[in-house]
Amino acid sequence: MTVPESVETHARNWDLRHEDFNDPDLLYDVYAEMRQSCPIAHTDRPFLADTPDGAWVATRYADCYRIAQDWQHFSNNPIPDTVEHVAGDLVVMMDPPRQQKLRKVLNPYFSPARMKALRPQIAAETDLLIDEFIESGSGDLAQVAWRQPGIVLFRYVLGMPTDDVSVCFDLTDTALNGATEQARMTAWGELYAHLHDTVAARAGRAPRDDMIDVLLNARIDGEKLPFTDVVSNAMLLVQAGLETTASAMSFAFHHLATHPADRDRLTAEPELLPRAVEELIRYAGSIHGLHRTVIEDVELSGHTFRPGETVVVNFASANRDENVFPDADRCILDRRENRHLGFGAGVHRCLGSNLARLEFQVAVERVLTRIPDYTLAPGRPATFHGNSITRGYRAIPVVFTPGPTSGA
Repeated sequence: MTVPESVETHARNWDLRHEDFNDPDLLYDVYAEMRQSCPIAHTDRPFLADTPDGAWVATRYADCYRIAQDWQHFSNNPIPDTVEHVAGDLVVMMDPPRQQKLRKVLNPYFSPARMKALRPQIAAETDLLIDEFIESGSGDLAQVAWRQPGIVLFRYVLGMPTDDVSVCFDLTDTALNGATEQARMTAWGELYAHLHDTVAARAGRAPRDDMIDVLLNARIDGEKLPFTDVVSNAMLLVQAGLETTASAMSFAFHHLATHPADRDRLTAEPELLPRAVEELIRYAGSIHGLHRTVIEDVELSGHTFRPGETVVVNFASANRDENVFPDADRCILDRRENRHLGFGAGVHRCLGSNLARLEFQVAVERVLTRIPDYTLAPGRPATFHGNSITRGYRAIPVVFTPGPTSGA
């Protein structure tokens, strides 16, 4: 058995894929050390792509917020030839003004009003997943966390068949979290090919009111998006919509299973749920860093960044910064001051945040309504997967008082 490296060693050269980080708590201990001793840290192994000379890592809230807001110095455009799996222009890899023009096309589709209208459908889909095990008195809540966002995204947003969810999830999971670079690159290619064929089959057909149709018909400066841009942005929506929400939701289910006082409080005070969801996203959100490219010399917290360098904006560390969030390592369901960075900040703030919040809130509400006394199953440990880009529980076996199916 390999002896885990010390917190200080990890802090000196942070590697998110290191096997030690399959411990759900160790990574946050490392972040605390980084914020204290080396707030602008360094890594030889940036996890999204290899870059020359590694990357710098911002870990404090103030620095991460500044970088996220300052696209003029910290661009979303990657260093050329470091992201070989990307074909076409992605909205998350553009800078204004073109990025803002594409966001203007996409934003209305993710508006609060449009997402709110989906609440009954999301509740029904969640109930159907709970129905699969509620009569038995035991089940796996990770199955709700990992399946609900995909079903909602494909059926009600992308207009893709839900039979594609498992295929796209497996490919996305391997592309992000595969054990080797070769496995990850192969999965990226297969996912692109699958979505290329899906979008190609839609081109030229009668319009539908879904996101693929929006991308196919989007115009920027009077010109339609190139087909590669349509496919790549559809792929981005699939990746973001499957893994990130599911990971965060799995943390919430596990937290409530292991903290019955919080579980019971949310059951008794459902009006707290929106605030509690924000806190759960802050406390255990799945986004542990996004890359930025330095455009020109800029100083931050006494460190000078040089053009061409890569900076990892570590939102998860920022969300545990005690200077901004008192008692940051505790999940406080009714936390009032909570300007967390779980969805980023600035012009690149998460496009699908309204949908993610709604899926999250509805999932927790339906679980607490229908199985309010759930707890971890004795002798069946939860399975955590952490040394990867998206951290979450892949199995959360629970027991509870059996109930009836919903008839959804």
